[in-house]
Amino acid sequence: MAKLTGNLRITTVSGNAGARPYYEVLFVPYAGRLATKPVKAASFDELVAVLTDLKLNEDDAMRWAGKVRSEGVVLINSVERTDTLLRERGLLA
Repeated sequence: MAKLTGNLRITTVSGNAGARPYYEVLFVPYAGRLATKPVKAASFDELVAVLTDLKLNEDDAMRWAGKVRSEGVVLINSVERTDTLLRERGLLA
């Protein structure tokens, strides 16, 4: 159970040609080559749930989700989580 440190990048992806808009959460490690993959959240509430699953408290999760809704792209820096937690939540392959 190794701890990984990196950024969480949250982006708003606008829908195209019939596809609905969604939020994308990606873990970007500081060092090393890891097979990371994005997690998609279809709604604001789903995005808050994804962030709370990643051990952010609910107030911070709401604040970051609100920021990404208004700005489009947000980086949460210095996130340290275990590789098993990231793998269970779908951020590591």
